[in-house]
Amino acid sequence: MPTITVNKTDLEHLAGQSYSIDDLSTALETAKAEIDVQEGDTLRIQLKDTNRPDLWSTEGLARLIKSHRENSQPNYSFFNQQTTDREVHVDPGLINIRPYIAAFACEGIQVDEATLEALIEAQEKLADGYGRGRSAVAIGIYDATDIEYPVQYKAADPDTATFVPLEFETEMTLRQILSDHPTGKVYAHLLEGKDKFPLITDARGEVLSMPPVINSQGLGRVEIGDTYLFCEATGPKLDAILLAMAIMAVNMADRGGTIHPVTVHYPYDTPRGQTLTCPFDMTKQLTVDLSEIQRVVGSSISTDQIQTALHAMGYRNIDIKEQSVQVLPAPYRDDILHPVDIVEDIVVGIGYEAFEPEMPRDFTVGKAAPQEDLSDKFRNLMVGSGFQEVYLPILCSQKEQSVDMNNPNADIVSISNPMSENYSALRGALLPGLLKTESASRRAVYPHRFFEVGEVAVHDPDVNYGTRTNIHLGALEASDEANLSGIQSYLEVLAYYFHFEYTITPVDHPTFLPGRAGEICIDNKSFGLIGEVHSTVLETWGINYPTSVFEVNIQIADQT
Repeated sequence: MPTITVNKTDLEHLAGQSYSIDDLSTALETAKAEIDVQEGDTLRIQLKDTNRPDLWSTEGLARLIKSHRENSQPNYSFFNQQTTDREVHVDPGLINIRPYIAAFACEGIQVDEATLEALIEAQEKLADGYGRGRSAVAIGIYDATDIEYPVQYKAADPDTATFVPLEFETEMTLRQILSDHPTGKVYAHLLEGKDKFPLITDARGEVLSMPPVINSQGLGRVEIGDTYLFCEATGPKLDAILLAMAIMAVNMADRGGTIHPVTVHYPYDTPRGQTLTCPFDMTKQLTVDLSEIQRVVGSSISTDQIQTALHAMGYRNIDIKEQSVQVLPAPYRDDILHPVDIVEDIVVGIGYEAFEPEMPRDFTVGKAAPQEDLSDKFRNLMVGSGFQEVYLPILCSQKEQSVDMNNPNADIVSISNPMSENYSALRGALLPGLLKTESASRRAVYPHRFFEVGEVAVHDPDVNYGTRTNIHLGALEASDEANLSGIQSYLEVLAYYFHFEYTITPVDHPTFLPGRAGEICIDNKSFGLIGEVHSTVLETWGINYPTSVFEVNIQIADQT
């Protein structure tokens, strides 16, 4: 879950009211947030809702608690202007590199220390979380005083284009930045395989940045005392960068800045045309039946309560008719996907404390599902064999499940609208999680033996929604003597106690050493994999000892 650092005085200034810690904790419940750590005036706030990137900042939290308290919302009139004098021109060579950019300027903002820290925090949280480690969205903020329009978004030769990167004093080529600059090394993979690299310059050719990697040390460096800023976002998904720019624009407007839209001219078609002015409002009018609101809420609420709650949660153009409610979400939100999302906001806007708690009226007797009873039997055998159980998240990173396993073509069930790169997929195997656990356990005395019994998701066109959930057992052994025969001995224990016979069919698999991997089969049907982990994979995870593993579908116990 996102955790942000907030200056309490700055938050109170934006929210228009001072709060005790207890009162602030209560106010933050509206944002599904809680204070995790307090150190003087600095707060670490954890947010429980990953669908609201607009709240991942001091400004976002202040906006919500203020609008909830005052039942009002600022009028952000700068959205969806037709054209402006400030322009960005896009190079046609970027279409297959990093095709989209959006931008705006902000005048009159007072950049003090708290403001600068908050802007950087919002920029980094959006780029790392919502922007999936800058792969989907990278954001740059600049001092706009000396920038001359039109700004140019170019495809540059990485071996001839040069500039002085942030925190350096000498010019470097774009390729040298990726190999020699600390930040360049971190984000070099985002430009891997590209013949040309993105570059943003002003009309004179002065470099602002090489997105999505690093800004220039010269033109545009933001410092305390600046009052005129230029903000841009780049990425492969236009709507994602438009949302990021909408959030940054309202954040700066809430700090007293005047937002000046910027028009981007594309030489190729985009999902929203070849000319686009940002900030851009992507929201659409939504309708929810009053009967549906009452049904979901479970108690009677008045239309006045609905109107007040929706205003408090930032909705616009609220039109309550005899049978339905029409609303327009705030221009910085894209998480309203279904009428029930509006109902949830109504409940939050009214306040959970306004509803009388109701005891369940049905009597039920609970018991474990059969697959859980079976899972427990596997767990008991593995613990008895000297393994330690781990419990790991079902949501994971696509990179961990594929690239980090030396298997980039792995068939992964991905999430269509993830809010974090770290939780962008459903795990299709337990092995990456076990390797991650081993990586974090390098200082413990060897040998290491871990296992997990848990759910994995696989594609299956014959079931609803095209995916199926299986329960797997994964086991890992790491030591000087870890090998295929050793890990198979524990598989033999399972086969003995669960009365199944299996064969191991040799396979070539990129995760495992050649000749040291096999499919676990019954009647020519594959139930899992066993093998010695490839040295390339061990190096990726930072594991220094030989490691052997197996992973099986526990339905193997039903095969007699």
